[in-house]
Amino acid sequence: MSPPAPDPPAVEFAGVNAWFGATHVLRDIDLAVAQAETVVICGPSGSGKSTLIRAINGLVDHQSGTIRVAGLPLDGSAKATDAVRARVGMVFQGFNLFPHLTVLENCTLAPLHVRRLGLKAARDLALCHLDRVHLADKADRTPAELSGGQQQRVAIARALCLEPDIMLFDEPTSALDPEMVQEVLDTLTELAAGGTTLLCVTHEMGFARAVADRVVFMDEGQIVEIAPPDAFFDRPQHSRTQAFLSRILG
Repeated sequence: MSPPAPDPPAVEFAGVNAWFGATHVLRDIDLAVAQAETVVICGPSGSGKSTLIRAINGLVDHQSGTIRVAGLPLDGSAKATDAVRARVGMVFQGFNLFPHLTVLENCTLAPLHVRRLGLKAARDLALCHLDRVHLADKADRTPAELSGGQQQRVAIARALCLEPDIMLFDEPTSALDPEMVQEVLDTLTELAAGGTTLLCVTHEMGFARAVADRVVFMDEGQIVEIAPPDAFFDRPQHSRTQAFLSRILG
């Protein structure tokens, strides 16, 4: 009996290029992310890292190459984009919570209207994921009654309510006061430990060193270097990586 076929990568870029007008924002991107892997993407402002992560969710179109998410091709069609988005959760810099709804109501929207669950099932699912981010006791509060760190953790719970295979984070701590950053990073660490596939754009290098399986460094729309954290931080190979780490780590 032949061995079972290996699982496809959670995310796979092959020769991907993207332009915004005349600006070449992604240049020949090749990257495969395994299921349950945690990948941190870093680089200077304007390097293409947020564009790359948004392309995974179909928020940015690519003009050449292929992107596959859990084996599903992103070909630009609405059907393909919807199929991928059903398997991918995304958390942005801004919390994007509805201010007139409670925390629980914010979290039940996707289960009710996307997954078509009944009200009780949607509420049970939302409370489960709020408990996962240690905020079940805030279910009846409005976003205005929460700190910034708590609001971002609600945004993470809301994304988890889609039961995604992959979670994408685009600078999830950049809008937070410094004292609120760690509580969000602790939540990401718990997700990674639980086997969720994570791709996270961040400048939090301590988090990258402690939690990432691999670190991806981007500059000028290109992937310049990919390495496990110890090698990336202690033995960077490319001069651009070395210069970036020297600036950001002092």
